[in-house]
Amino acid sequence: MPSQPPLPPLLAPYVSSLPQSSLTVLSSVLGATGNWLILRFLYAALNAPSNSETEFGLNQSDGVKDKKVVFVSFLRGWEFWRSEAKRLGLDLARLTDKRQFAFIDGLSELFDNPTTAAAPSQPSFPGTAPPRTVLPVRSPPGPVPGRTPHLLSRPGNVSTNPASKEIGPVKRLHLSGNGTAALDALERDIATVMKQLKTPTPGEAEEPELVLIIDQPDLLLAATGPSKGIGATEMGEWVMGLQQNAYATIMTLSADSPLIHNASAIAHQPATPLETEHAAFAIGSAHRAQMVMQLRSLETGAARDVSGVLRVGKGGAWGQKDAGTEGNWEEKEVLYFVQRDGGVRVFGRGE
Repeated sequence: MPSQPPLPPLLAPYVSSLPQSSLTVLSSVLGATGNWLILRFLYAALNAPSNSETEFGLNQSDGVKDKKVVFVSFLRGWEFWRSEAKRLGLDLARLTDKRQFAFIDGLSELFDNPTTAAAPSQPSFPGTAPPRTVLPVRSPPGPVPGRTPHLLSRPGNVSTNPASKEIGPVKRLHLSGNGTAALDALERDIATVMKQLKTPTPGEAEEPELVLIIDQPDLLLAATGPSKGIGATEMGEWVMGLQQNAYATIMTLSADSPLIHNASAIAHQPATPLETEHAAFAIGSAHRAQMVMQLRSLETGAARDVSGVLRVGKGGAWGQKDAGTEGNWEEKEVLYFVQRDGGVRVFGRGE
């Protein structure tokens, strides 16, 4: 079977023309993850947007602006996304160097104390040594000590914490405190990266369109919760604050049955706080979205040539804006098959 195009034609209208100030919610379940779909949003935004729009007949005009992407992931690290994007022909490290892409790691050091990196700079006294909490970083053998590549040594691109497990042109988030104050600090860190990327470079005539992707912020909700003053309401306001700095926003969430349906079902055992807050956050986000893309497994079980079902529907905010700015697409349910080489087939039932 020939390799499939990076952006299947049936999928192109839904990932290539995002309305301004819009929120797209992508929900997935354990058996049908959304990594492949996030990569298609990345491809549509970063791989010659004007050419792809012309190819699929979308917004054919000479006034198409360049797109840039800020990607915040709370579930997967830089190396995962870099290697998976490479399968589609996207070099995220090069795009970062060209100031077209920025990755923000919300997982590896989210709950680390950032002051640990500054501990070695504190004055030491004879006969004392700070307690060792991590293994020392060994330089490669040779007369010249190992050096950090130029790309990684830029301020703000990478954490200097020696406990970091990943190396890449990334910004790492740290959660400090409780409640809205902690979320406000995260919002400022992310907004700073977004504003830096939106600033036109000498070769750009105008400010580009910035697409924000937030991958699995429900992990942050699950790891904190009402006990730390962070619930569905606070998370919803946090996302709305980030939307103000972006042209369009894409957010992924888990929609497994225990997290969504148990919170609303009438049962002998009451729903847990995690189920209640997660369901409120997911459902509230769908009501604020222009488009909701749902991934689920086949109801008949696993199949060799079908990975799952993709349903695209209108969110609660559809129709609140000028109809001409919301694009021209219809609600649809299709099947998809993720191949071993990273290619994806998207097709209708019976095809």
